[in-house]
Amino acid sequence: MIRYPFLLLLASLLLGHLATAQTTPRTLPPPAPPVAPVPTGPLTLQQALQTGLRQSLLVQTGTLEVERQRALTRTGYDLPRTVVDYQYGQISGPLGDHSLNIVQQSALPGLYAAQRKLLEGQVLTAEQRTRQQRRDLTRTIQGTYYELLLSYRRAALLRRQDSLYRRAARAARIRYQTGETNRLEQVSAEARSRELQNRLALTLTDIQVQQQQLGILLNLGQSAAIDTTANAIAALSPTDTLGLSAEANPTLALLQQEIEVSRRQTRVEQLRRLPDVRVGYFNQTINKERGFQVAQAGVAVPLLGGAQKNRIQAARIGEQAAEAQLQYATAQLQGQLSVLRSQLTRARTSLAYYEQTALPQARLILNTAEKSFRAGDIEYVEYVVNTDPAWQIQQAYLDQIRQYNDLALSLQSLIGSDAQ
Repeated sequence: MIRYPFLLLLASLLLGHLATAQTTPRTLPPPAPPVAPVPTGPLTLQQALQTGLRQSLLVQTGTLEVERQRALTRTGYDLPRTVVDYQYGQISGPLGDHSLNIVQQSALPGLYAAQRKLLEGQVLTAEQRTRQQRRDLTRTIQGTYYELLLSYRRAALLRRQDSLYRRAARAARIRYQTGETNRLEQVSAEARSRELQNRLALTLTDIQVQQQQLGILLNLGQSAAIDTTANAIAALSPTDTLGLSAEANPTLALLQQEIEVSRRQTRVEQLRRLPDVRVGYFNQTINKERGFQVAQAGVAVPLLGGAQKNRIQAARIGEQAAEAQLQYATAQLQGQLSVLRSQLTRARTSLAYYEQTALPQARLILNTAEKSFRAGDIEYVEYVVNTDPAWQIQQAYLDQIRQYNDLALSLQSLIGSDAQ
């Protein structure tokens, strides 16, 4: 008569399953390196990106979600609870007897392996979402940084303009006092100077607001100071001109990963149609006589399989929806890429025109008008009329840089490399 061997075998099987579930190799990354201190001086663009990506609460939230999904991968081999029943009483006669019944139900190993793969796929999905968050944050930081640079350039332009008009206003006032001109020229000069001072004050306010916005993006707890000597024109690297792909675009990578997760979900639902296995062990005393044992084995089969068939069908529809979404997104992004490249070519051509032709002409106009006004060849009103196109050219150049930067950063966000 079998006494304990089957009980030992059942216990070893259960412990083996639990050990497998608990000793599954971890997928957590190695410990992160020590956090670098936040730069204290004016930030370069690279320093701003590194600080923002390291300290952003949004990115930290995404990273924690990845860690949560990694922790869940160790739940793929999750056996149902073991049922243990114990009885004592007059079971088979007037004497008090004991009975112990242990039952364990389990799905086939293929289902647990499929569930583990599904959970691992969800980890990759969370990683792609975090990558997309980092790309979006990078685009926002770059846009704010370059906009702040242009605001400094506008302020410098207004200061130069105000300095010239102040000198012209003083000259007009002296001419009026000596009777060389009428009061209209003096009033016009003072009004023009006050207008420029007002525009400069508004621009300085914009700079303060943009510094605060950048500080919020970087999670500094204060306004951010930047390197104002940096190039205000966004630079494009060779990798920013490559074609559209999942490696370059996190949106496509995320959609491709969602397709893979949908396929793994379908596989899990298909395996759930298979029967579960049940094993058990029963031990009882009869009239206090020991040694009555029974081994149990069986399968658990659903009587109605319609519900699971519908789940499989829904999972397959989910695959089709994910594939359709990827096709739609690819077509949309390809169209955006084509338009961006055309607009970027025109913007680059316009910048070249300003740098090679318009700006030198503007400087020539200003120098000539300044010399003529000092020599008394033209009056203040004529001086303002002649120099105004030169200032408009320089302002238009800054506006063109802003348009070019917006296009260049959009292109980088679409097909560029990830910021580190």
